[in-house]
Parts: sequence; C-alpha cells; structure tokens
Amino acid sequence: MKKVSGVIFDMDGLVFDTESVYSRQNIETSKKYNMTGYDADYYLSEVGLGEAAVYQKYLKDFKHVGQEDIDAFFEDSREAIWKEFNEQGAPLKPGIMELLTYLNDHDIPCVICSSNKRVAIDLLLEKANMTHLFKGIVSGDDVEHAKPNPEIVEKAVEMLGTKKDETVMLEDSLNGIRASYCAGVPVIMVPDLIAPDAEVEEKAFSVCPDLFSVLDFVKSV
Repeated sequence: MKKVSGVIFDMDGLVFDTESVYSRQNIETSKKYNMTGYDADYYLSEVGLGEAAVYQKYLKDFKHVGQEDIDAFFEDSREAIWKEFNEQGAPLKPGIMELLTYLNDHDIPCVICSSNKRVAIDLLLEKANMTHLFKGIVSGDDVEHAKPNPEIVEKAVEMLGTKKDETVMLEDSLNGIRASYCAGVPVIMVPDLIAPDAEVEEKAFSVCPDLFSVLDFVKSV
C-alpha cells in the first residue's frame, strides 16, 4: 500500500478484549443447561459469527437441549455479559489507544465495523470514553448478512468515503478477513484467540502480532 486514508476496526477481540469475557460467561452458563461440549475450543468455532448464525449453530450442535433452553441460555449469558460490561466495561487491547490517537492526530478517519449489536458497541465505547475517536459505526443491526458476507465492510467503506485500496481493515477473526477480502479491502489480521492459518496467509494483506505493529505499519506508508 502507498497510502492509508481510512481504517476499519472490528471491535470484539480487536479494540476490546471481549472474547475472553464471552467465552468465560458462556461456558459457565452452558453448565446450567447441560450443553455438554461447550468449552473454550467450542467457543472458538463461533468467533466472528453474527448472533443469528450462532443461534442456528447451537440448535444444530445441541439438539438434545431444545430450542426453549437454547433461548434461555442466550438470555442468561447475555444478561451476565451485559451486567459485567455495565459495571466494568471491557479491557482494551494493548496498543489501541496509541493507534487511535495517531490516526486522529493525522486526520485519518476510523469506523467500527462489528457484527455485534449497536447497543453493545455504544455501551463499550462510552464506558471507555472512545466514541469520539470514530467517525461512525456499522453494526450487525445495519446489515442483512453478517460476516463473512462483505455487506458490512462495503457499508464501512462508504461511511469512510475512502478508496478501497487506501483503506485498511483490522480483524482478528477468519470470517472478518473473508468479508474484507470479498469486499476488496486490504485486511490486516491481529490475532486474538485464533491463530492465522493458510487461508489467512492467502487473504490477509498482512498479519501483525499486535496493534503496536499496526501503528508501525501505518507510520511507514
């Protein structure tokens, strides 16, 4: 890349260390509903999916539980997560403030592009006093098809008003990388819970170990 004119940020696992919270709360709640096999490895299989896709996955993988209890699991786990976020917010990923500060100081617009619900995104950004650092937000509520469909990335680029080849998307999940790749937007993976594989190596513009390395890249172009 010769120039970075705009940056698209995934949220969960990229801006905030939320994936560990989701995993811990879901595993704990799953015990109440006899969802045998719901462990840390199982949680990894749903990282990057929209809520509707996760729900269908549960119905398929935990048929013995039944739809009523799956609904109750969703309600209980979301309530526990929401309570924790309301009380504590979520930990920031290392380097995020340094990166956002640099981008804002250099008038490079940033947007959030997350499959999460808008109310959750707003809460976490407000708790961290970060809302003003982003030009806008595209959430799972704003699209018909979640990642890996490119629709959400297309909307984020439109919001930025930048050329695709001068825009960078930052992602930690494979589905996010697939969405950006299909949208024709260069994507940098910053791994969180999931390590890069052969598909990531093929589709990502680059893999950076952390957001400090992303900042070094932005400074270099």
